[in-house]
Amino acid sequence: MNLFLAPIQGMTVACYRNLFSKFFGGIDVYYAPFISTADMDKVNPVLLKDIAAENNKPEVKVIPQILSSSGTEFKLFSDAIADMGYNEINWNIGCPFPMVTRKKRGSGILPYPEMIKNVLDTACSGSYTVTVKMRLGLDSPEEGLRVIEILNEYPLGGVIIHARTGKQMYAGNVDLDSFEALSSACKHETTYNGDIFTHNDLIRISSRFPHISNFMLGRGALGDPFLPSLIKGHIVPEGSKMSLLKEFHDELFSYYRSVLSGEKHLCDKMKEFWRQLSFHTDKEGKLLKKIKKCYSSADYLAAANQILCSSSMWSDSPVR
Repeated sequence: MNLFLAPIQGMTVACYRNLFSKFFGGIDVYYAPFISTADMDKVNPVLLKDIAAENNKPEVKVIPQILSSSGTEFKLFSDAIADMGYNEINWNIGCPFPMVTRKKRGSGILPYPEMIKNVLDTACSGSYTVTVKMRLGLDSPEEGLRVIEILNEYPLGGVIIHARTGKQMYAGNVDLDSFEALSSACKHETTYNGDIFTHNDLIRISSRFPHISNFMLGRGALGDPFLPSLIKGHIVPEGSKMSLLKEFHDELFSYYRSVLSGEKHLCDKMKEFWRQLSFHTDKEGKLLKKIKKCYSSADYLAAANQILCSSSMWSDSPVR
């Protein structure tokens, strides 16, 4: 079984990936947040900084991801990324956010299979392998089935399917029946993605799809960084969890303090960190409310340490 960490914009950047591997492990491949190619005729090196070798530990396997609706732009960026030593590029046709989908990018391109075909005609002509991350469709799984027919025509390295439509965003339940229909129709190696928050979730989903050996974790791994290693059979003692989490937090906080300007910007970044973790560390939500009110690093650290310095705060049963 292979476990992949989903690309989460603004969260799973190089420092986060490096530290996750260092303190928690269990992830086989880390997908970097998407690089947008919109209306660009040349590659800005700044956009590739997150995947640059000097920012990523060699032992952390990273797959770059591109958000684009243009085959020419996709290949332009992919050629530059391949020159950096990467041999696999992931195409994001799954992002559900309206600011992306209304431009027919991310899951917004799924109702337009001919556009997808036009992109792949050019994208698949490079010296790298293309993989795809998609949703069931933008509005319905019928869109996804038409897309799968197109994807089957190309020499892709694999297809990752999040078992929701784009319009669902992250609300409602995953649609396992529709995932089964799409994955059965797909000729490429398929990865399951969506709502794996506990080990039991993984067991339940993998039991239903015994032919699937790749699973992508997103919010489940950010909310419970011990989950991937647990799935792989490594159990972290309860008494060690908070101390490990504190080390992870402190190094991540130190990094953000060194690269972000302004106390508010720093606090806002860490609030998102805790919004994910609060499902396991703050069942009643009281401490998260305190963190949300922090606008200075001193106030933030005082609130965060109420959680981090308590050996009994971690709960293996998330409240959702």
